[in-house]
Amino acid sequence: FSLARGTSGMGFDGVLACFSPLPPVLRRPAIRSVYGVTLFGLGSSFFCVVLPVSSFVGILYGVASLTRVWILGASPGRYIEEANLKRSGVSALQRFLVLNRSPMVLAFVLPLSRCYQYYVNFRASFVRHMECALGEHAERVERIRKQFATWREAGGTQRIATARPGWQRVSNKNSAYKRDCFLVHTDKMCDILEINTQSRWARVEPMVTMGQLVPELMRMGWTLPMVPELEELTVGGMVAGTGIESSSHHSGLFQELCLELEVVLASGSVVSCSREERPDLFEAFFWSYGTLGMLVSAKLRIIPSAPYVRLRYYAFDSEKGFVDFWRAESEKGLAVADGNVDFEENGRCARFVEGLIFERNRGVVMLGDFAHSVGSDGQLYEHGKWYKPYFYKHAEQIMQGKKPGHEPIVEYWPLHDYYHRHSRSVFWEMEDIVPLGDSALFRWGFGWMLPPSVSFLKLTTPASLQAVYDTKHVIQDMLVPASTLEQSLEVFRKHFDLYPLWVCPTLIRPGRGLVHATGKKAEIFVDLGAYGVPGPVRRGEVYDLVKHLREVEDYVSSVKGFEMLYADSYMTVPEFNKMFDRTLYDQLRKSLGAEAAFPDIYDKIVEPKRKKQLEDLLGKAK
Repeated sequence: FSLARGTSGMGFDGVLACFSPLPPVLRRPAIRSVYGVTLFGLGSSFFCVVLPVSSFVGILYGVASLTRVWILGASPGRYIEEANLKRSGVSALQRFLVLNRSPMVLAFVLPLSRCYQYYVNFRASFVRHMECALGEHAERVERIRKQFATWREAGGTQRIATARPGWQRVSNKNSAYKRDCFLVHTDKMCDILEINTQSRWARVEPMVTMGQLVPELMRMGWTLPMVPELEELTVGGMVAGTGIESSSHHSGLFQELCLELEVVLASGSVVSCSREERPDLFEAFFWSYGTLGMLVSAKLRIIPSAPYVRLRYYAFDSEKGFVDFWRAESEKGLAVADGNVDFEENGRCARFVEGLIFERNRGVVMLGDFAHSVGSDGQLYEHGKWYKPYFYKHAEQIMQGKKPGHEPIVEYWPLHDYYHRHSRSVFWEMEDIVPLGDSALFRWGFGWMLPPSVSFLKLTTPASLQAVYDTKHVIQDMLVPASTLEQSLEVFRKHFDLYPLWVCPTLIRPGRGLVHATGKKAEIFVDLGAYGVPGPVRRGEVYDLVKHLREVEDYVSSVKGFEMLYADSYMTVPEFNKMFDRTLYDQLRKSLGAEAAFPDIYDKIVEPKRKKQLEDLLGKAK
């Protein structure tokens, strides 16, 4: 079960450490041998034990579910879901697969996800002990440059994109734009190159995930100023896109962590950019989704960590009370944002601020700080144990019966558990994927396999069913000024009507990139995260998701906010250009030759099928 809690890499470290005294000529062959034997054992265990057992249990689960429906009848939710599928023209077989997707997730997706996570942990340990990542990085960059040269020799008529399959993206997009692109292979760029604790930075390749980097930093007593939630998220994805978490109110979005970027330009030249060197490229690269150049490494700022987080829960039974408290705590981040965010907790600003809204007048705000030991004012809560309930359920349960004004409930969390508190439930998406996933029986028996890989979930979803989900399911993060939170909550209620809502603050600075504050000073924005099935769909009502989402996008643009671009967007080109400042971006596209080499950001964000839906909608409106 220590493996199930994500420490498999640490266990492998212990084995490989035995070879450290040996000279390199003996150590490396020995490590390769152990690595090969371990991978063989992992594969054998998966195919001979885990997969057969999980498949058997998945079949039993499916039979039991069908028997229950046959004897007791379908639940109202199942009736409504089946009616929605029929209305969408889904075949009988595919309806059956959707209505009974939980057994299939249990039988295949969960064990595959856990096996892949073990492999990633093992490989990270192998590379670290072989001490080969830094030496091989230059060779990998050269291979990318050669691919760019091949593109130019072929006439340079196609646009360049990475060869990473769409199903591997931690997004509901499938990268359909890549079908006509020249694909550059970057899949081997997945190593931590160097960690310099004296100068406080880590240099990593773009395919390094949070699940690789953060445990390695924590092992050394360090961490990132802001750690995005899901372990599958890659550094490259968050540099070219973005990342946010509960420390963003003082540390900003993921771009604020970046000290230097190494980029391959359309010409094939490799350049470094930072706030001092090529500052225009450095600022414009964030949110550009790889349309100015191809990232090959990033230098990130790191800070000292602590083993625990002291987490305080504050209950609210009114929206006004929730908003006023959340905003007051979030805005304290402005006071330390321009200083040293390694600050010791002294009352000026909580290191972590997060809100969850469970219904209109019921929510909880959580404030957290680093702690070097478990204090007497609270209990240790080890959320990383496989049998613990989902975090949002835990937060809701412990606040039941608590009235505003009472002393907060205090818990002490292991730092890694806190960083990935929403991972096991993928926020609250698991509630729809495996409805019984938070039951005690499931947690104790199969909780160790959670979370499911977003990539594997996408891979096992047929295109026809994905088309249904696209019209019945919302995954959106909208950044709006914190001053508009009350109005924004009303807009989300009107158009989505789903709970819980994630309420996370972030600092955004003035600048010239695609996303920046409009004034001369940094501002606090709020990320409103809506994930799940809208209320009207759950009630069986007719619901036009595209229409409602476009109205939300229009509102967000009107208050000078931003839509996170990993999610589906239905903006037209003029609407997109109104929301995002393309001035510097377009200048660099021309001067760097990126217009002829890389797709435009709009074409990467608004995929062909979305454009078709948009054309149909606007055509009907005319």
